[in-house]
Amino acid sequence: MEKIKQKILINLKNTYCRLKPSKIEGVGVFAIKNIPKGANPFYGAPAKKWRGIKPKDYKNLDKEIKKMIGDFFAMDKNGEFSIPECGLNGIDISFFLNMSDKPNVKTIDDGTNFVTLKKIKKGEELAVSYANYDARYKNKI
Repeated sequence: MEKIKQKILINLKNTYCRLKPSKIEGVGVFAIKNIPKGANPFYGAPAKKWRGIKPKDYKNLDKEIKKMIGDFFAMDKNGEFSIPECGLNGIDISFFLNMSDKPNVKTIDDGTNFVTLKKIKKGEELAVSYANYDARYKNKI
């Protein structure tokens, strides 16, 4: 039990962000304390198993679910959305990163893990370039 408690405390110590209303769009990810350059702002977020799903595979789902798939998940060059096996109910705070042409965060592996590009100040919104990992934005670089 003590090891689990220690792990929880380490994860809490490494919590850098929270969700808040965004001026960019809807809800965004904001620094609750200064985040050093090169840090993983989502330390401790559970690893996910991802699967490629084509839109035709979920064509019979509710239209709101289809919209959420487009809002939260990246599309690869083959037209498949990378969706975690846990589906929409398992998304973490990183899925709320908004897009910017001046990102302060980048993905290091096609949109699963992120690092900061610079020191991010408390209160600053974290933003990423979707063009680096979502085929729908590749021509918008």
